[in-house]
Amino acid sequence: MQHQRSTKPHAATNHRDSWCFDWHKKKAQSLASRYPDHLIIGSDQVCVLDGEITGKPLTEENARLQLRKASGNIVTFYTGLALFNSANGHLQTEVEPFDVHFRHLSEAEIDNYVRKEHPLHCAGSFKSEGFGITLFERLEGRDPNTLVGLPLIALCQMLRREGKNPLMG
Repeated sequence: MQHQRSTKPHAATNHRDSWCFDWHKKKAQSLASRYPDHLIIGSDQVCVLDGEITGKPLTEENARLQLRKASGNIVTFYTGLALFNSANGHLQTEVEPFDVHFRHLSEAEIDNYVRKEHPLHCAGSFKSEGFGITLFERLEGRDPNTLVGLPLIALCQMLRREGKNPLMG
């Protein structure tokens, strides 16, 4: 699998839909010349709180600030998925939403979480696969894999439409 590094612009300057719709497609299509007879997967994600895109915090103080804002609120992740067939130019895309309902967090919980997990490179300042699960009241979405950036149910549907059933090899 080839990983394509993103050079996306600062998330706060972009509307979530156009940003999310563009980058997952560009990631998949950018590899077509290097992989001319392949199915290429592109995926990207935005985190939205109170109608604003929340990026990666990069500092502990920003992580604490993001978690304070998320406390008691709903954060929605939009994961854009693209499957590009470089042999015939067929492109399938989907944007999958996933809601994270945060419980009310104390300052001590926020401080301890940031200290333990160091979520500085995670949109929304948490890792659901680690101690981040302790921050939540409820998770809502079609596919829990969406939260970690790759909606596998949607991907399997796309693969089947390309004649590639994951169960059949």
